[in-house]
Parts: sequence; C-alpha cells; structure tokens
Amino acid sequence: MNRDLPDVVDALVIGGGPAGLSAATWLGRYQRSTLVVDAGQHRNRFADQSYGLLGRDPTTPAALLADARDGLEQYPHVTVHDGTVSTVHHEADGRFSVQVDGAHLTAQRIVLATGVRDHLPRIAGFMEHYGTDVHHCPACDGLTARGHDVIVLGAGDHVPAFASELLDWASTVRIITDTTHDVFDEGQKATLAWHGIEVIDGSAEAFIGAPGALEGIRLADGHVVEGSSVFFSYAHRPTNDLAVRLGCELDDEGQILVNGHQLTSVDGVYAAGDITPGLDLVSIAIGQGTAAGVACATSLRGHGTVERAPTPAPPTRQFTA
Repeated sequence: MNRDLPDVVDALVIGGGPAGLSAATWLGRYQRSTLVVDAGQHRNRFADQSYGLLGRDPTTPAALLADARDGLEQYPHVTVHDGTVSTVHHEADGRFSVQVDGAHLTAQRIVLATGVRDHLPRIAGFMEHYGTDVHHCPACDGLTARGHDVIVLGAGDHVPAFASELLDWASTVRIITDTTHDVFDEGQKATLAWHGIEVIDGSAEAFIGAPGALEGIRLADGHVVEGSSVFFSYAHRPTNDLAVRLGCELDDEGQILVNGHQLTSVDGVYAAGDITPGLDLVSIAIGQGTAAGVACATSLRGHGTVERAPTPAPPTRQFTA
C-alpha cells in the first residue's frame, strides 16, 4: 500500500501491527489524514497462529494484518508506508517534524505503536521451532500445550511465576536455567517445589525433533530434557527510542505511561499496544489502538487539518440563557 509520502498529515502512526492499524482504521473513519509507517518487526510475526480474537479464533498473524491493511483501502485519507521513522521532533507550535526514510514531513498528532523486542535464546534449531512448538506467551499459546510436558527456558527472578502460569494447561513443567546465578530466592524455590516444577541446571544447546514434533532439548553436557512444548522468557525491550526523544514518561520497565485515552505525558502523542503497560495480547492491542485512534481524531475537532482532508466539526456551540 506504499504511496508517495505526504508533506503534512493530521496523524502519524508509527508501527503497523494490530495496535497501529487499529488506530489508523479509526483515524480513517474520522476522515483524518493519516500516515502509517511500518518497519515490519511485529512481535508475533513468527507465530503460526493468533488466538482469542473475537470472530476469527484462530487466524494467522499475517492474515490478520493483511486484512487490516485491505480494510484501510476504503479510507482515501490513510496511507501505509513500509519503512522507518528515524527522528521525531516536537516543534514550538505543537506540531511534529518527522524524518521517514530520509523524507521530511509534518504531523499534528503522533500515535506510537512500536511494540517490544524479545531477547531470543541462541539455541540450535530455535528459529525452525519458534511459533510452532516454541512460544513466548503463556496466555496466547498455553492452550496449545494442554497435556504436554513443557520446558521453560529463562533467566531472572520472574521465571518462577512465568513457569507457574503454564500449570493451567501443561501436564508437567520443568525450568532449564543457569542456577550458578542467584536468580531464585528460597521462597520461590519452595513454591516451585510445592507445584512440582523441577529446576534443571544447565545450558540449553539444541532442540531435538522436527518442528511440530518436538522431543526435547539437549544440554551442553549431553543430557536431554524431554518435552513437547517450550516457552521462553529472558527479557524484552520496549522499542521506546522515539518516545524517549519526545520526552514521554516511562515506567520502570521502559514502557510508555498513558491515561485512559492512550494519551502520553506529551500533548499530542498517543501510544498503544505492547509498548504500554498491561497484558501483551493482540486483542488488547487492537482495543488500545481503537482508543488511541478515536482520541487522537477527536482531539483535532475544531482545528484546521490538511487541505485534502475534510474539515473537522467546529467547536461546540455555546448557548446562553
């Protein structure tokens, strides 16, 4: 859907995943001139399926985004560009100066939907299995591991809680982690033992079995830990570089803080999806994108917009007795 980039837009949506395309859809319905810039780094692009979406459970991530882009074709004021936003600067007049793949444009509003990037384990065969029988989200893919012997790969004091969540579906859960690091305190170890979750000290080296027919993981010492599903959790980094440059307030995890309308601490900048605190689910990202798109669009009511877009409604008329 790439077209020539406009010089000025009402709204720039940075990120073309579920949150960004949802925001763009509603900006289109409010007839705001909108540019979506998508770098194509969607978090779930490796997953075979997306689950729990009302009316299309399951669907593939690629089909979901393709249908969303097709839906934007009905809104002539919305443009989607496959590329990268390199800089965003908040001007004194309240507008935003933006560089997109070397081109300059001006936007009145910004929607940040840049998501997060997961730290992926460096294990032989990982990419072949990722999205099929190796996952990063228990809520998203836990049901697919129903009755399985599940292996959890991870490091950090959050891993015991992450592993315990999988007990809703798994037959057994084992954690492979490097226990030479003091990552689990005594209370966590006791809780894991109470739940019957075994902690295995070792370095995962390779996946055993074909994608979709996982048999286990071989450790560096040659020992094989048997399992038919793997979930991993090391770390993920919010893609917040642009938010930092704009001065948006972040939480301790680096995610963008927003109010009930998805407005950040910077006037005119909205954020939605995994880049904000809360559950990292596609359905929630879509809802947050809707809220951001509507709030962003209505914030322009009574303001002048670009020439090719319809004029927003005038300010509310004041009546006197």
